[in-house]
Amino acid sequence: MVKVEKMLDALGFIPSVMFFHTSDGTVVGEWGMKVWGRPDTKADQASRQNAHVPRQELRRMLMEKIQPGTIQWGHALVHYQDSKDGLQLKFQKRDGESSEGSVIEKTATVLVGADGIRSAVRRQKIGDEESPLSYLGCIVILGISTSPVSNLTDGETVFQTADGTTRLYAMPFSSVEETATASLGGKNVTTKEEPYESNGGETMWQLSFPMKEEDAIKLSQLGSSALKSEALARCGSWHHPIPTLLKMTPETLISGYPVYDRELLSPDLLRSGTQSELRSDSKKDDTSERDSSVTLIGDAAHPMSPFKGQGANQALLDAVGLARVLYKAFSLPAGKKGKEINVQNSTR
Repeated sequence: MVKVEKMLDALGFIPSVMFFHTSDGTVVGEWGMKVWGRPDTKADQASRQNAHVPRQELRRMLMEKIQPGTIQWGHALVHYQDSKDGLQLKFQKRDGESSEGSVIEKTATVLVGADGIRSAVRRQKIGDEESPLSYLGCIVILGISTSPVSNLTDGETVFQTADGTTRLYAMPFSSVEETATASLGGKNVTTKEEPYESNGGETMWQLSFPMKEEDAIKLSQLGSSALKSEALARCGSWHHPIPTLLKMTPETLISGYPVYDRELLSPDLLRSGTQSELRSDSKKDDTSERDSSVTLIGDAAHPMSPFKGQGANQALLDAVGLARVLYKAFSLPAGKKGKEINVQNSTR
């Protein structure tokens, strides 16, 4: 952990302090390097620290390591066919402003469903009956905003505020306005209410509160304007900079949804799935001895509540485990035949 923190600290990504407030701004808890001091090399000290990376910075770092053109945006999986000869994939590709687009076909050796809690890959491989969605009794509203001038939105600080029912969590999203909000206002953001001055970076906030499932579904379907109004109704009188942060957030960068998770899949089900009838090689003497070339990671495999960053953290661990399995499978010496790829092992 110490080595990881030193690496991230060198990149400027570890928050110096994290605060917990009541709605009037009273600090009821704080932790981080400014509180405990920088850990040395002892493991027991390192375990008290959180390595925190702004998500947009992490995405940028990862994308810089990928060959240009590798990522193809605007493709939605329609169907896949898993056979001994490989995978046949069909995607619906968005054409310009059209949400329909054209259907294109691709081939692949391995398909990794990393497409979220309502994964199209999971739907075909596992189905909707196995491990169905389980409502957790609350809704979350998310927003990305240019950071208002405040010591709590200085690009290094993480904070959360709660009033016993509603909780808001805010964290640095990016250090410069190069992504989400750059085209929506620049440094000085003007809303319908009044102009606000920004620190220059971006902050991502998450608001959560209990709500009946049918009400949470209805609110999320009403769209970003209703979600923003709900956030302001609940937190508009809270301590600075929360009201300003919410008002500064463009409606185009606000989303919300009811919170669900699922029971874990068994290793056998994750490996083989339940939809063998969709395979072209579903004869008993073939598929019974061959592992699937389709697997799931992240929320597609094991969705969990979106708190404490555990969903993102677990997805990263899944990706590392899967990468190790694939590396071993595809880096065998020339002429040496390896075993079938067991991608299931990476998501146990």
